[in-house]
Amino acid sequence: MHFAHIQSIQDPWYLPALAFYMDKLDPLVTEDESVFEQSLKTEKTQYDFVFIVGIENDEIVTFATAHYEATTNVGFIVYLLAQPDEQCESRLKSMLEQIEKEINKISNQRHGRDVNFFMFESTLESPDVDTETAHKIAFRRRFLVQNGYERQNDITYLQPSLDRNGKPVPLDLYIKANIPLTKDIYGTSIKSAYILKYVFANRIPRRIIYPLLVKMNLRKEPHV
Repeated sequence: MHFAHIQSIQDPWYLPALAFYMDKLDPLVTEDESVFEQSLKTEKTQYDFVFIVGIENDEIVTFATAHYEATTNVGFIVYLLAQPDEQCESRLKSMLEQIEKEINKISNQRHGRDVNFFMFESTLESPDVDTETAHKIAFRRRFLVQNGYERQNDITYLQPSLDRNGKPVPLDLYIKANIPLTKDIYGTSIKSAYILKYVFANRIPRRIIYPLLVKMNLRKEPHV
């Protein structure tokens, strides 16, 4: 497997990558094409957005995207997908290592060191799911833990509705830390990465995002 780093919507792998991505996830956490285009184009994200596909025999077999938040030196891995076959897990591992490497490359250009931590959203563990979903959640948990990620229990994490019309989606948040995380670094960094992703890349209004940060105790309730 070799990797292609997509840097514009004119890239020959851009449309095949979107075709690979569609229908891989629950519609609640599936973004439309405009978000990828926005992330590649907007001044706030274009130089800190990493979009990679893994290719075998001229076909895409893995897909990943991530944002680098420079102020707090954090990597936010948004998507990590692979073709669901017997090589799925090994390809996911290779892709995870590759996207972490690419984010750390940006971090070293900005700060001369690797990121403070990576964050990764994952489907919420819940007893109220069917057997197939429970197996997928268990696989993700095992995979992330084996690759150095730890589920966070201090934040009741919420992803905003991606179509802006629905309710926020409860998710689990996993973190892979490279430094000891004090409370001030941890919360501030997650908030900054969250705003970068959902305000600037997804263009979800602050009036929607800020109340969610308050609910997660990542922002103080504004005084009336």
